[in-house]
Amino acid sequence: MKLLQEFKNEYNNITYRLYELDCGIKLIHLENPATVNFDFFSVHKAGNIYEEIEKVPHGSAHLMEHMLLNPNTRFKTRDEIHKFQEGDKTRPGLEINAGTWYKYIDLRGSSNEKGTNRVIERIESMLDFPYEKFKRSLVNEKRIVTAERSRQLQMKKDNFIQKLIFLEGKDFPEFTYNRIGEVNEIKNIDIKDLQIYFNNRFISKGAVFGIQSKKVLDQPLIDKLERMGSKYSTYEAPLFPKHDLNNKLAYGYFYDEKATGLTLDINYFDTTTNGIDYKKESIDRVLNSVIRRIGFLLLREKKGLIYGLQVFNEDWFNMYHSTLCFRFVVENSRVDEMVKSLDPFFFKDIEKFIKSEKGTRWINNIISDYIYPSTIVYDQKLPQIEVMNFIEYGEMYNQNMYKTAIKNITKKDLLKRLRYLQSTPPHIWVESNLPKKEIEKIVKSSSLWKRFK
Repeated sequence: MKLLQEFKNEYNNITYRLYELDCGIKLIHLENPATVNFDFFSVHKAGNIYEEIEKVPHGSAHLMEHMLLNPNTRFKTRDEIHKFQEGDKTRPGLEINAGTWYKYIDLRGSSNEKGTNRVIERIESMLDFPYEKFKRSLVNEKRIVTAERSRQLQMKKDNFIQKLIFLEGKDFPEFTYNRIGEVNEIKNIDIKDLQIYFNNRFISKGAVFGIQSKKVLDQPLIDKLERMGSKYSTYEAPLFPKHDLNNKLAYGYFYDEKATGLTLDINYFDTTTNGIDYKKESIDRVLNSVIRRIGFLLLREKKGLIYGLQVFNEDWFNMYHSTLCFRFVVENSRVDEMVKSLDPFFFKDIEKFIKSEKGTRWINNIISDYIYPSTIVYDQKLPQIEVMNFIEYGEMYNQNMYKTAIKNITKKDLLKRLRYLQSTPPHIWVESNLPKKEIEKIVKSSSLWKRFK
């Protein structure tokens, strides 16, 4: 195993190390003196968006993830698994699970540090596809997954999936269906489909391991990780096809019969690249906070138009892009007034606030949070966050570099980014129980819409 990078995070007092195992797998170790836990997380480029590339039914990725938690070559029965994972007076219990995302499948394990070796042994046992054993348990697992799907919304009533269809359905249709699959699709999944997906995607080259523990990794643990890593193939699965998401003026609507008010999202796409752009991220973080602040002071406290203004930037539901969203929540009787306020809000109020004394105070307040951090609560999911950042951007996230970048933010930087957004046509998405035509008329007669029209 070779050490590639090391730094101490001043923000949380954790030492970050990036290793490369002899098999080529990257390992992020977080040496955290504040923990008595051993937390493990591995991520694999095998989420449900690759199902069509591998020519398997929708739902295959999620069903395969379920199967990996089942009895296998090492643990013959569920009771053997339970006995191994359960704690007693002489040893700690284990928390073992897995998850299916759009882009990834993960395996995760956590325990008191005394359970370290058992966590690794259990995770390693899941890197296995005993064909005949899984074939016998497939019917029952399908029933479990079908029951899981039955608890969720129909696709046509799922506001999030309908929003994805509106935003990226033509370019990235792989993101526009339920990750579990539909009932009829789950029924059609064969054991051979799962085996293909396991071999071609799950154990292919490119998995990343993450560990959080109190001490430096010792040689016996390194040997176990090397042995686990050797189970992965050197085969590099085909990359996901690259497409561009274009910012253009568009309007989408979802009728939500349960709603008692209206939610309006203004969305922009940003292209992502390898490597972390700390300056851009810090500018976005500060500007987004400024916009939330002026939204709170003006649209909520002064005018009483909205309950809240959410601003978030997410990259987990598309490829090669992130989506910036401004979300306004308003009662039905104030919709017309709120929509009319959007143009002056984006083109006058935000800039005025940035240039004001109050704006200066707020910007400095945001920056002070990074100069003078509070005590960090122990985060068991930190390996997950770091591994996901690494597999997404190809490098460890360094909070020290972010802190330096955010301290150097100027109002000129914020105004430049704001003017980029002001010149970019948005995708406008509405969720409401009001008539579709009524809301469309309000949005398309607004100054904001006409500005880009």
